[in-house]
Amino acid sequence: MKTYNGEKQHLLIRRLKCTQCGRLHNELPDILVPRKHYQTEVIENVVDDICTPDNPETSCYPCERTMARWKQWINQNKAQIDGHMRSVAFRLLGFSSEFLNSGKSLLVELRSRGGGWLASVIHFFLNSCGRFLSTGPPENYAPA
Repeated sequence: MKTYNGEKQHLLIRRLKCTQCGRLHNELPDILVPRKHYQTEVIENVVDDICTPDNPETSCYPCERTMARWKQWINQNKAQIDGHMRSVAFRLLGFSSEFLNSGKSLLVELRSRGGGWLASVIHFFLNSCGRFLSTGPPENYAPA
C-alpha cells in the first residue's frame, strides 16, 4: 500500500475460501480500495480536491493521470453507488419509498460530512455484493 509522500507499507491480507463457491477471496481492510495501490485516505483527498497536482506538498503523490483516473472512477460509479445504497437502505434498513424517489444522493451526503466517506462506501458497497465499473484513461469519458 502506498501512503502519503509515496511511502510503501506492506500489509498481510487474509485469503479466505468461500464454502459455497469454493473461490478464494481477499479480505481487504477499510484503508484499501480494491485494485488500487494507494491508501483510501489519499484517494479520497484527491477526489475531494484537498490534494491537487499543483500543491507542492503533493509532489510525491501519484501522477496527474492517476489522480484524473481516480476522479473519473468515482464519477463513473456515482449512479451505481447511489442506486445500490438506496436499494439496500430500502430493503434492509426500512427506508421509505419516498426516500427512493427523492432524488437525494447518499454519496453526496456522505462526502459533505467530511473525511472517511470513501472507506464507508467501499465497506458498504462491497459487503452487500456491489461491483464497481472499471475505468480506462480519463480521455475516454465525457466530463460529469
